[in-house]
Amino acid sequence: LMGRTVHVQFVYETGDAAGQNMTTTCTWQACQWIIAQMKPFAGIEFENFMIEANLSNDKKVTYNSFLKGRGVRVLAECLLTDEVCQKVLKVTPKQLFTAYNQFIGGSIASGMVGMNINIANVIGAIFTATGQDIACVHESSIGQLYLELTDDNEVYATLRLPSLVVGSVGGGTSLAQQKECLEMIGCAGPGCSHKLAEVIAGFCLALDLSTLSAIASDQFARAHEKLGRNRPVEWLKLGDLNADFFTRSMKSYYGRDNILVEQVDTIQLESKGSSIITELTAHKINKLVGHYPFELKLAGQSEIKRVMVKVKPLDDEVILMLNSMASMCDARLAHAYNEFKNSIGFKGCHKRELAVMSQTDPRFVNNSPTTYLTWQDDSREAYVIVQELMENMELMDSADDTSGWTQEHLQVAIRGIAEVHSIWYGREAELEQKGWIVDAPNAANMVEKTRLWEMLGAHSVEEFPEWFSESDLVRYRDRLYSLEDWYSEIDAMPKTLIHNDFNPRNIAFRRLPGMEKSERKTQDSKGALTLCAYDWELATIHLPQHDLAELLVFTLQPDFDPLDVEQYIEQHRIELEVLADTRIDAQQWRRGFTLSLWDLVINRVPMYAMAHTFRHYGFMDRVQATFRNLLDNEITRMLQSGDK
Repeated sequence: LMGRTVHVQFVYETGDAAGQNMTTTCTWQACQWIIAQMKPFAGIEFENFMIEANLSNDKKVTYNSFLKGRGVRVLAECLLTDEVCQKVLKVTPKQLFTAYNQFIGGSIASGMVGMNINIANVIGAIFTATGQDIACVHESSIGQLYLELTDDNEVYATLRLPSLVVGSVGGGTSLAQQKECLEMIGCAGPGCSHKLAEVIAGFCLALDLSTLSAIASDQFARAHEKLGRNRPVEWLKLGDLNADFFTRSMKSYYGRDNILVEQVDTIQLESKGSSIITELTAHKINKLVGHYPFELKLAGQSEIKRVMVKVKPLDDEVILMLNSMASMCDARLAHAYNEFKNSIGFKGCHKRELAVMSQTDPRFVNNSPTTYLTWQDDSREAYVIVQELMENMELMDSADDTSGWTQEHLQVAIRGIAEVHSIWYGREAELEQKGWIVDAPNAANMVEKTRLWEMLGAHSVEEFPEWFSESDLVRYRDRLYSLEDWYSEIDAMPKTLIHNDFNPRNIAFRRLPGMEKSERKTQDSKGALTLCAYDWELATIHLPQHDLAELLVFTLQPDFDPLDVEQYIEQHRIELEVLADTRIDAQQWRRGFTLSLWDLVINRVPMYAMAHTFRHYGFMDRVQATFRNLLDNEITRMLQSGDK
């Protein structure tokens, strides 16, 4: 009773319907009946009545809704162990609980009704998808999140939704798409409204815990770093790769103005050969990135030219993708990765490959794809390479199955990469002036990143115990904690431009016409088979043996013959010695191979393990077995030579 006004509250059970309209009409009818029943009482006269005066709290956030609720009251709860917190949420239980307490203070200070992180995101999305009353998202998003840190260092979490206005029949639930969504989660029709409420509550609790963890581990803002940019960019579009663009490409390559591309057609390929970096980054950004094959018809020519256009992601986009990957692996790894994200080989990678592929030295050109154009437009964030479409090549994309690799292929690969190595061998100071490489590894900066290497090694053992045992971790740390000593040896040796990703994912072979395999009379295929190494985005300054070490790790079978390894190492030395016209000490060269293997132990295999956590790589089983045996072979050699 408020003055001359009587507020009457009607309470209904509406079954599996939300009941928004039915309660209105039912209440109106009830009021008509009440007025009729009161007419005999002459001393009481109604001036008028209104069906609603906000006491229902319909579509409002009120304490009445929080205390008494409308619709369904539902509770979701879970128990998070220390292992789950660290492996899934990437925080410790204490970090999660501490962050929750800080939210409690802020919620009270702001006068919040209840306390939650962002359940409205879930409720708004599910209401839209399942045909609920969107206007009721306000009151339905009232919630009470509660966390408790137990004596067992576990987090007990519960979320209460006191006013969830949902139904599984009536209203928008009968719309075709909304009904289909309800059917997908088993919540369509009579008897399902409470189940739908439980699904929503569970989802809300999961999102609140996920968001709270992201904030506690300092990942929340980083996740918005790229998406939140407020600077419009006219990004490259697929339509920009038109006849005019390819005409410019062909004119640039052939050095003639009388070339015209009159027709451009896209090609559908099962595999486009995207690099791991481009492939993973493309899933994280909303612009044109990746590999795009085309057929070009040149005016006056009957031959069709087939090309591949590589559109590179920015280095910052690659780094952000890798940082996100590290965040989903382990909170400690994420912090270490973020600290050194600009000095682990990816800074400048979008421009680096363009510079490398622009080289005109025949020793490089003969061992890489034909490149028609490298194009850079910083204002559009466009970094593009137009190359030949690599077809009819041997051992293309053979990383998962290297059984087809013969001694001939290995020898040709070594000879080809030795030609490339000879261009800059011993001229690293001059190469550094080119500006292609901004963070070449050395003893100082490798030691500086010790914490990162520690976390990568620990993650490998934790995530893949079938490959990396605790004893492997001991060996790993032995190499890591002595890194300053043996990396100083690397710094003292001659270096060159290396591929730095020289494995069957980025290697193919050309078989020259007239020299089919069946026609060869000897195993010597010199001149008949040539190397084609592609995807040079990780190129850096390092020992030439580094490329050889990675090649053997990926191509040799685990039961390799140690004598073959020595043969390949020596072949590489002799080839480079001749091509670079310089004497190379055999003993120092052999030591450089050992050091290169150790370097791969620290900063390459653990990186692959991190990526393998999110995307299966079929080569990992074989590679880790071969790598282990190569390392054991080095130990055997050292023991036999008396080297401590």
